[in-house]
Amino acid sequence: MKYLIASDIHGRLAAMETFYAAYLREQPDALILLGDLLYNGPRNGVPSDYDPMGVCKILLTMKDKTIAYIRGNCDSRVDEMVLGVSLSDVLHILINGQKATLFHGDEFSNRLIENSSDFLRLYGHTHLPELAFRDGHIYLNPGSIGFPKGGFPASYMVIEDNEISLRDLEGQTLNSGTFDSLVS
Repeated sequence: MKYLIASDIHGRLAAMETFYAAYLREQPDALILLGDLLYNGPRNGVPSDYDPMGVCKILLTMKDKTIAYIRGNCDSRVDEMVLGVSLSDVLHILINGQKATLFHGDEFSNRLIENSSDFLRLYGHTHLPELAFRDGHIYLNPGSIGFPKGGFPASYMVIEDNEISLRDLEGQTLNSGTFDSLVS
């Protein structure tokens, strides 16, 4: 099964349109959204392409493949209303046979997952991509669609079978590995 994972869109329409093209190109079986979807947040300022309703309309076209909507620190009940979904603070699912905890990665959600024994931990919030093994868990962060940081481009992640790939919005691989290679 092929999973597409994205986070931190922050209402950026131009970035969302480019991500949507990547979504169409990738043809995933499932989409996972790790929070901060529509609101830009008070620290980010208001960019020229800020259009939460435009982003919402695109997200609604992907609704049939979206299996997880995680609540970010900038998401609200109004976002749930316009998207027509419930946002989860934490969600536990299986990804290609691996137990996974999905959370945003802010201080609140970090406290909620402290006792999780799930092998995979998928999160956003930092706007920095990560493929790492530590403390007995694989941590995966797709980076940010709307406000990438640390000199990284806007990015998303693909998990297919045992392969993990971090890609920029044009589909170029930035980093990759397997579950096995991250553990060893």
